[in-house]
Amino acid sequence: MSLSEAPGSPKKPRLATLFMLCFKIGILSFGGGLTGWIYQEFVLRHQILSEDDFSSSVAIAQMLPGANVVNLAICIGELLRGTLGSIACFLGFLIGPFVAVIALLNVFDQLAAFEFLPVMFNGVAFAAMGLLLLTCIQGTQRAMRFPPSLIVVVLTAVLVGVLEWPLIPVVLSIAPFSIFIAWKRS
Repeated sequence: MSLSEAPGSPKKPRLATLFMLCFKIGILSFGGGLTGWIYQEFVLRHQILSEDDFSSSVAIAQMLPGANVVNLAICIGELLRGTLGSIACFLGFLIGPFVAVIALLNVFDQLAAFEFLPVMFNGVAFAAMGLLLLTCIQGTQRAMRFPPSLIVVVLTAVLVGVLEWPLIPVVLSIAPFSIFIAWKRS
């Protein structure tokens, strides 16, 4: 059951709230780990999105062409407030980084001669990896509640991560089973 269908579901967040949450995430983050941050803000901190709706949105965002986190912001906006929600999340997510990157270009040009810059970037990268790892762990814990879905997670991880098979054929092969078990579960 999605957020919009849930009886007694919380009041829809305002468009300004969606914009500001995405703006905050967009302006304060560079690199990776944004899916973890989006999860933290929308599901854990503000509780305006359920874990199931978040997971479904992540799956859809990863199947669409383009940047996964931008797709995710658009999916969440659509889920919570329709087309205007998608626009608010999209603009909020991209306006801040667009302006910041242009401004930071001048700063980085000035700092390029200093040796601490690579160390700083490594620290940011490790923090992003930690957020991504947290999202993976929480997703796996959710999958453990329904063992057939854990099979899908493990099989995908082994085929793509260990055996290095191409992602698209793996997903196309496993998707029918995954859809079937999700359908049987509900």
